[in-house]
Amino acid sequence: MTIDDLRALVEQRRSIRGYDEERQVSDEMVRTILDCAHWTPSGGNGQAGEFIAVRDGTTRQKIADCYVKQMEPKREMDFAVRGTAKMTGDGFRRAPVHIVVLGDPRVKEAYPIRTKLEKAESHFISGLANAPLLIHLAATSLGLASQYVSDANSPYMETMLKVLLKIPEPLRIYHLVPIGCAKGNFVAPPRRTLEEISHHETYDMNKFRSDDQLAGFVKTRILQEPMADPAESKAPETIGRTEDPNAACAGDLAKLPGRATSTQSLFFATVWDAMCQ
Repeated sequence: MTIDDLRALVEQRRSIRGYDEERQVSDEMVRTILDCAHWTPSGGNGQAGEFIAVRDGTTRQKIADCYVKQMEPKREMDFAVRGTAKMTGDGFRRAPVHIVVLGDPRVKEAYPIRTKLEKAESHFISGLANAPLLIHLAATSLGLASQYVSDANSPYMETMLKVLLKIPEPLRIYHLVPIGCAKGNFVAPPRRTLEEISHHETYDMNKFRSDDQLAGFVKTRILQEPMADPAESKAPETIGRTEDPNAACAGDLAKLPGRATSTQSLFFATVWDAMCQ
């Protein structure tokens, strides 16, 4: 893999909330994605991460229902404080695979004593945080769509999912990553320029944002478009999307090229070569 391959892969990744229910994700692709994720770096090489791949349609619907229910107080709080609620919807319920990222906090014993005493929790979380990124990049390299569902570790949703998925104590849920085929093409959201966020040797105070500047930035970028009705359970799934009726999910192996192009990652090249043998 070249740096250009990696940069292209990173730029292609999107958080997708609209999935094509008619297109499936193969078991081989799920295994490849999880294989990439299990190489995630972790504090003390504790390797705390574990994964549950959920395909069952009834279970996925229950997961999405839990998400919608735990959004109610969040939405109410936003309306009370801000007068509007900018929340994401539950379009991920249509993704054919839900990957639940778990962590076993007992691995904190792998850390040096001082690290364990001072920052065991931050090391534990940072190790788990690496796994979803690898899942997203691996999925993208296979032409699949994915999304962050961080609310999976909210007190209510984590409790309900641990019961639903029979997750034992003391394991904790860190994230949920739906995997599927995007329903259309999505454009990238606006990002701060590299010049704005990069500094050399010392912090450049000319780039430091005032409170007013930061407040203006936040107001323009709080998640999705406002939801007019707090009782509405779903956010629009077409935000940032450009319709392409001919767009095919690259997860359909019959439609994939025999070799990876310069804009595809080594992940895809490896799995595709293996499948062609």
